[in-house]
Amino acid sequence: MFVLIVNRMRAYVESYGCTLNHGEAAEMEALLRSRGWEIAKEPEGADLALLVACVVIESTERRMLKRAKALSSVPRLIVTGCLATARKEAAEEEVPNAEFVPPGDIDSLSALIDSVGPRVRDCASKCGYAIVPIASGCMGNCSYCITRLARGTVRSRPPETIVKRISDLAKGGPIEVRLTSQDAAVYGLDIGTDLINLMERICSKGSDFRLRVGMMNPRNALPIADRLAEVFRDPKVFKFLHLPLQSGSDRLLAKMGRGHGSAEFEEIVHRMRSKVPELTLSTDIIVGYPGEEDSDHEASVSMIRRLRPDIVNVTRFSPRPGTEAATQGPVVGGRVAKARSRELTKLRFETALENNRAIVGETMTALSTERGRGSSTLLRNGAYRQIVIPEPVALREFYEVSILDATPTHLVGSLL
Repeated sequence: MFVLIVNRMRAYVESYGCTLNHGEAAEMEALLRSRGWEIAKEPEGADLALLVACVVIESTERRMLKRAKALSSVPRLIVTGCLATARKEAAEEEVPNAEFVPPGDIDSLSALIDSVGPRVRDCASKCGYAIVPIASGCMGNCSYCITRLARGTVRSRPPETIVKRISDLAKGGPIEVRLTSQDAAVYGLDIGTDLINLMERICSKGSDFRLRVGMMNPRNALPIADRLAEVFRDPKVFKFLHLPLQSGSDRLLAKMGRGHGSAEFEEIVHRMRSKVPELTLSTDIIVGYPGEEDSDHEASVSMIRRLRPDIVNVTRFSPRPGTEAATQGPVVGGRVAKARSRELTKLRFETALENNRAIVGETMTALSTERGRGSSTLLRNGAYRQIVIPEPVALREFYEVSILDATPTHLVGSLL
């Protein structure tokens, strides 16, 4: 009798950058699994390495090129993400033997590995959330953004595909579903629908889940703000709004090509908070944009003080090749940019701590979504505030929690 021993091919997948990149990496893992590949935990010994790379700022690009070169020791390397389009020539110089797939192009990846087609893998066995990409690309014209050059105009996924995916995810019990794209507010405009219709279709399903909607650009969120506020009131939707401001200065917003002013941003926030008072607001600020003056910076500071967002992502400007901003001026000095970044970061943490301390003493229902450090567990309440409890509990379950303390980044809770 002869025994045939078949060694399974091993693939290593690594992703960086935005949630959409990580969501697409999960799809790629599923694609490989569907063809019998084993997913390796380390690149050593793998037959294929797949790098989903980000190039949003210059330092990130350098790190991605260095990482691609390190992974080129694997017999076969596929590079995707924004690096594969926006900075393909630079990547080809660094890793000439790599194969490149445009971000989100699952069909091309499928052809490369002779696959039967993609299936999205959730991480429900290891965590209580899943990333569900709903679109790629955007309709913006921001002068500093290399991502729009890499991913192009919006390409929405069919709503029925998204709805089915979420229904399948929820079969294993309550789960956090992260709807991900470059700009959620423009979902569906290329296929005759919109984000609100998609969310209503998802929420109409009887299964249990919680939706976290991804980033929305203000100029596209404003026309749907009232309808958005209504659908946010659904119990299945986390009251979490990621609305990037980028600057409190109207002069700089115009220079950035954002398509909105500070007043429009405030109007969206006020509309949302009027109907969803518990809303968690997350925003982004670029520090040191070309030509930024003290008055522009003070406008951003004033905006943060006035609107008191719960999360502020502060990023120092980084010129990206091929963008208009790369040739704009005058350049803001490094010391000045660092000082402004420190000021905004300090304000950010002070504001977040004050906001979180106001919740201490309350009791609330929260969904367990991730393992924390040591034996702790991370949960999310209805407003998507992170709660840390010291003990391990089952994921994908709702718990009653008492809030005992607060930090700028999370609440500290105890099970009731």
